[in-house]
Amino acid sequence: MNKLFSLSKVGRGVSEHAPSSASGSFISKYLVAHYQKIQHLEKDLKRVPEKEEYFFLQSDKQFNAFTFIPLLCSKFSIKHLYVATYSINQKVIAALVELHNEGLIEQITIIISDTLLSRNQAISDQLAAVASQYANINVMFAWVHAKVCLLETNDDHYVIEGSGNWSENAAYEQYIFANSKGLYDFRMKLFTETTIRHKVIYGNITKV
Repeated sequence: MNKLFSLSKVGRGVSEHAPSSASGSFISKYLVAHYQKIQHLEKDLKRVPEKEEYFFLQSDKQFNAFTFIPLLCSKFSIKHLYVATYSINQKVIAALVELHNEGLIEQITIIISDTLLSRNQAISDQLAAVASQYANINVMFAWVHAKVCLLETNDDHYVIEGSGNWSENAAYEQYIFANSKGLYDFRMKLFTETTIRHKVIYGNITKV
């Protein structure tokens, strides 16, 4: 498989600033938080979050929001990947298809800004072609600027959210990388309650 990122090595760990509980609006009963500024996700992030654990990360222009996906696929089989994003590029779409074909991601749901239909017709057409070819890849367009990714495994519910898009123009970005069923269910509302304006039906981008 043509990997976009090498994830076989790990280096410096996550800092040990970890309060044992948190109050406020968090749905989870407790919150264990770690904070780290990282340059290379595959080198600097020693492990993924455990249950009800949140990593607050700042990147240094070296990776984008998609980089988390092959990281998790190298450790788990993903039952369902949900993506809400403003933009996406051809390499990421091809990588998602490859991960799906390799059996690492069973099902993929993408909600993307419907401004893409006028901003980049080639990417819109590529998404439509992929959704037409693969029954377990669903693509919808909405008035959305959210940048959230949800991944369900057999045992865990990962949430990745932050400023970074699924494109190659990574800048200084901030991310939350969490393993929390409560946060997962809350962010799922982006996919269940957002008004869908267009969706791919039989290979065509159709207004709904």
